[in-house]
Amino acid sequence: MMMKMTHKDSLTLLPCFYFVELPIVASSMLSLYLLELTQLLQPAQGGYRCHQASLSMPYVDPAEELIPLLMLLSLAFAGPAATIMVGEGLLYSVSVRPGAEGSITAGGCNFNSFLRRTVRFVGVHVFGLCATALVTDVIQLATGYYAPFFLTVCKPNYTLISVPCDLNPFITKDICSGHDQQAILAARKTFPSHHATLSSFAAVYISMYLNSTIPDCTKLLKPLLVFAFCMAAVLSALTQITQYRSHAADVYGGFLIGAFIAAYLVFHAVANFKSIEDVVHSGPPPPDALRALAERGHDSVYNKGPASASESNDEISVVPAARGGGGVAWGSPCAGRGPP
Repeated sequence: MMMKMTHKDSLTLLPCFYFVELPIVASSMLSLYLLELTQLLQPAQGGYRCHQASLSMPYVDPAEELIPLLMLLSLAFAGPAATIMVGEGLLYSVSVRPGAEGSITAGGCNFNSFLRRTVRFVGVHVFGLCATALVTDVIQLATGYYAPFFLTVCKPNYTLISVPCDLNPFITKDICSGHDQQAILAARKTFPSHHATLSSFAAVYISMYLNSTIPDCTKLLKPLLVFAFCMAAVLSALTQITQYRSHAADVYGGFLIGAFIAAYLVFHAVANFKSIEDVVHSGPPPPDALRALAERGHDSVYNKGPASASESNDEISVVPAARGGGGVAWGSPCAGRGPP
């Protein structure tokens, strides 16, 4: 059954979208471009030991990865975005949600609930992906941890250090003789794993959306979709361990970072995917003065003893007397008696 939806005007919808939200998303994309596709900032210089086994794993070219980074970005965006569009289209067509949002008129245009909710949820998802990638890049540049294939692509010239390798020195000097500078740079940025943070963010975000919007009448559809997205995220991140692109700690740490960013945005940016009407009317009701006063008197009876009970009863008797405009107060000696 179609539910009646309200209609209202808004003077702040379009200005907030054009002058606040769009610039924030655009600036995050620009920052991501500067960190990912340029060498404006270099990672911190770490250290290693001669012929360290954990850093001498085989090097897998990015073109030979099971899930390249560009494919992961496409899947992390397209999968949740398409799911949100389909879900919002179904909810709008059947209007099964109580308190469904009505349409809003802004700038001479009518925006229905399907358009506004879809743009809001997908927009926050896009911003979350950019924010997750930015946080990952910043941590990678700040830590400068080496990937398992670092020594394979670095090809360090151990003759340039003053201490022989027999003494197992800790090397912090740049003695790489390898020619693939892109591979060397990628090997110096491994914690946390990009695959883990992005896939974890997308999986947690869309899972919380499904848990919030799918009605409880479907007992198996909700867990099926949630498990599918979560398993896809876990498998895509674990390929980084099996192909020696990242350490296990890089992947596990990335899972935690991506999940935290997704949960934060869900609760504080989209209010757990609730409608605006639900958020506005979900506040607690105002407290009743008489009830609060009665509870205070009740607590004082049990906490302070019999002496305070009469004082609390006197306080309670003042409220109805004031309302009645001179009537007999409850608890007074004349209560319950007729006129003399």
